[in-house]
Amino acid sequence: MERAEIKQWAKGKIKGHIWELLVPIIVASILVNLSFTVGGGDGETGTTITLGLFFYFVNVGLIKFIKAFNEDKPHEFKDLFYYANDYVRTFLTGLLSGIFIFLWALLLIVPGIIKAFAYALIPYILEDEKYKDKKPMEILKLSEEMMKGHKMDLFVYYLSWIGWGLLVLVTLGIAAIYVAPYSKVAEVKFLTQIKEKYESENK
Repeated sequence: MERAEIKQWAKGKIKGHIWELLVPIIVASILVNLSFTVGGGDGETGTTITLGLFFYFVNVGLIKFIKAFNEDKPHEFKDLFYYANDYVRTFLTGLLSGIFIFLWALLLIVPGIIKAFAYALIPYILEDEKYKDKKPMEILKLSEEMMKGHKMDLFVYYLSWIGWGLLVLVTLGIAAIYVAPYSKVAEVKFLTQIKEKYESENK
């Protein structure tokens, strides 16, 4: 399906399932963005400690949940924590991707964004049982390979959501109740298609 078709499909898909999708999305978002500040006070700047990376496996679990929903397969909230049993591999993969994105971003913002797009399929590869023997560096390289020729597609795809993002801002976040499930379902469908296209062409 093309971008517009995916978004139309996603609109129909989430009807009657907003809260079923919203709760795991919120929980995953909180955990993978978890951070706190220590020190500071009296005008001094504190130190921000990010804990989200330690919950990277939850991001992979969310992909499992949404992908199963998209394919009308059984899915439960506990799917978010399914990859806790593969914690070391998911953590190291997330850590390495974060380091490489950060290093590329030190050159300029654009190279960092390009690298982030190249790694967009990492959680999808981690979620896929047929890649369970892949090591972290192999997963990073495979994501880059899968995303060849599709990074601009992903950039344009994200641009197409600017209007919805503005709506969320204007409504002080209220619109996110609808936009978050809608955009996540569509995003998983979009990226899954890219992954499956690569696999079908490289059997």
